[in-house]
Amino acid sequence: MKNKTPQALLSLLTLTAAQGATVWKDASNALASASWDTFATPNTTGAVAPLFSQGTAQASTGTLITASDLGTTIIDNYNPSIGGLGSNPSTYYFHDGGATWTTDITLSSEVTYVRVSYSLLGFGGGGPEAYPSAPEISGATLLNSSSYSGGTNTVFFADLQLAAGSSSITADFGDALFPQFPGSFRSVDGVQIELFDSAPIPEPSAVLLSLAGAITLLRRRR
Repeated sequence: MKNKTPQALLSLLTLTAAQGATVWKDASNALASASWDTFATPNTTGAVAPLFSQGTAQASTGTLITASDLGTTIIDNYNPSIGGLGSNPSTYYFHDGGATWTTDITLSSEVTYVRVSYSLLGFGGGGPEAYPSAPEISGATLLNSSSYSGGTNTVFFADLQLAAGSSSITADFGDALFPQFPGSFRSVDGVQIELFDSAPIPEPSAVLLSLAGAITLLRRRR
């Protein structure tokens, strides 16, 4: 009988890699996007650390982006034996401690609208909670924020309107420190930035939900 172990192992490795991939629901009017789906550890001790570069976006669309970077800052100590990089390393998990994330994007021309998205894995059989520090860009106005299923994870996003057109975008989000806060309990699975010259079209499921609500309302009025 032929040994099928190598094929079985290959299937397992493929499944493991697939589980780490975030399924983004891109806005149809986005000019360009940049995303990160694998991570590097800022340190191995779990101690508070300054901003650490995760490098250039691993995936991008459009020709507008000329440079990109994602930074991780450990703001509270974590135990590396129960937190840190996943085995892929497509996830970054904090059982205790916490971190903030900073995206830097340089463009060949100015944009006025930005969507910041990040995906988190659930734990303990339940879905994840959004970061307490929502995505923000200095001087920008929040237009909309929501979430959707990204496959095995939940994607949280925020739509922001810049105070003026800009070709340099810096967005921050992540954990917040609270007295005696036990820990983040968050597993980051991906980060994405989308860029626009007009207000972002709502995420597809939100559009369908609005249409369904409108149809229901019309039926009730008949």
